[in-house]
Formats: sequence, C-alpha cells, structure tokens
Amino acid sequence: MSMMCELNFFLGLQIKPKNEGIYIHQQKYKNELLLKFNMNEYKPMLTPMRSSMSLSKDESSKPVY
Repeated sequence: MSMMCELNFFLGLQIKPKNEGIYIHQQKYKNELLLKFNMNEYKPMLTPMRSSMSLSKDESSKPVY
C-alpha cells in the first residue's frame, strides 16, 4: 500500500514547493514552542541566510538507519 501525494510536513519540517525551488521551514514547531513557554506575545527576529547557498550530500559520511 502506498500513498502518493504532495509532501507538506515531514519530520517536523514544513515543506512548500515554489517556482524557484523548495521552501523548508519550522513555523509550526516555533509557534508550538512559543505557546508552551508563554512567549507567544514576543515579536520574532529574522535570521538571514544566503538564498544562493548550495546544499550537497556528504559522500564521506556513514549511512543513518
């Protein structure tokens, strides 16, 4: 049995396909943590990351099972 559908949420990550690529974030997790510690009234601060950053597979690492 298999279920083939668009991937939106995986291992705590929210995944949104965009025309430019894939957008991965943890907005839901962040909101849950803020509520848990009664910090949901605080204003968020953005942490910039280069959009041109290239992620690649580490060929020398051991497989994780």
